[in-house]
Amino acid sequence: MAIKQVVAMNVLQEAAAEVIKASVCAVDGGWLALVNTEAGKRLAVVVDKETAMTGMLKETELKEIAGSKVILAALNANNAAVVRRFVKWAAPSACGTRGTSVGFSDWLGCADAFVVDLFAKRQIKPVLVDYTPEDSAALQRNFLEAVDTATWGVLEAGYKEGYGANAAGLKSEEEIVKALLYGYSMIGFDCSEKINLAIEKLSDDEVEKRFYQFNEAFCAAVNASYLNAEFKVGNNKIKFEEKELHRIVLEYGEAIMHIQFIYNSYLKNTPWDIDFELTLSKPGKLLTPQEHYLIANELERNGIKLAAICLDPLNEKEALADNLQLHCDIASAFEYRLSFRNAEIGLSDPAAALKYTKGKVHFKLNNILWMSAVKLIAATDAELYAKLASVAGVEPVAADCICGTDACKAFALSYSKVLNPKEGNLAADIKAFLQAHKDAYAEAVRANVGSYLKNL
Repeated sequence: MAIKQVVAMNVLQEAAAEVIKASVCAVDGGWLALVNTEAGKRLAVVVDKETAMTGMLKETELKEIAGSKVILAALNANNAAVVRRFVKWAAPSACGTRGTSVGFSDWLGCADAFVVDLFAKRQIKPVLVDYTPEDSAALQRNFLEAVDTATWGVLEAGYKEGYGANAAGLKSEEEIVKALLYGYSMIGFDCSEKINLAIEKLSDDEVEKRFYQFNEAFCAAVNASYLNAEFKVGNNKIKFEEKELHRIVLEYGEAIMHIQFIYNSYLKNTPWDIDFELTLSKPGKLLTPQEHYLIANELERNGIKLAAICLDPLNEKEALADNLQLHCDIASAFEYRLSFRNAEIGLSDPAAALKYTKGKVHFKLNNILWMSAVKLIAATDAELYAKLASVAGVEPVAADCICGTDACKAFALSYSKVLNPKEGNLAADIKAFLQAHKDAYAEAVRANVGSYLKNL
């Protein structure tokens, strides 16, 4: 007979100084919870006898209490993977192409448990990991550590409504394979290096000469598909001029082919649902509606199932200011979502994006957790704040004046310098500060994220 919850709770309370009650949940043959012990936070499992799950745990301590076995296990990578396997709601899951989601980049690994509380009973899904290879290199923190942090945060909060994890900005096949092995629910593929910006500098005659070097059948097919036609998206129509069309094909053709190869090689037949997000933003290049439409149309024609196309308002500010609704209409026409990177500092009107996409949108709040920490440090620890500002190359300003200023953007984008052990290397000091001010940081995160959610 399975152990009753009341018995399990009594055993856990005897085995540890504190049971984190929100984390208590049933597993095959017993109960699982996070507990605080004299040695720190541990994963605890109460069973009558060893199970498949307990046999997989590493770095464990066994206690016998009132006829039950209590396994206390370290919060390591192996045990996080075991939790994701046996506690399904603690594992990331795909968002799909409908509904609204909000993503976070927790550079310090301190805030996931604070954030998820805000999503209870909301029709918005949290994506608790949005992590890039550049983040990993700068912070000396690998992709597995990021998803493990989310696992423990979700378990601690007892959040059972589902969350996502995005391995964003991936460029190599090796990076994609690792992200799949680590259980990420979203693969964000950055194909911007395959966009040929040199084409922008060519004259119309040079573009035409290059285009017609393709075989005759291909050129005829492209022209027949896009010229002398109007494509309805929402209440708008998109048309292609001949020279413009040929320039787009030359500029984006290699990227489109590469996307197809990546998708068909790694994402087409996964045994679980995966969101495929595509990054097209490139500094110095604004995505036009015609480019967006052709890319989306060619990918759909070749069986590529996109979950989202990601734009960065910091790079695409002009394009989105002029054509936000049109870009949203294109995404809706092809039944994927738009995602907006740096949304909290770059997207001036998130409510408009929400309206234009009919709620099918993903906002990436890449900097909000980090800026919550910066503002708290500014208000509380002048010495640490001065060090942080010095490394970031920012003139210190009062905590209540940071938001909405150039200093805010500079601080937001400085995390990789400040936390990089080869540059600022303030990560340990900042983590120690946040641990000492855990309640204040939790309150700041909830206030800042909660304020953003209320405006959606």
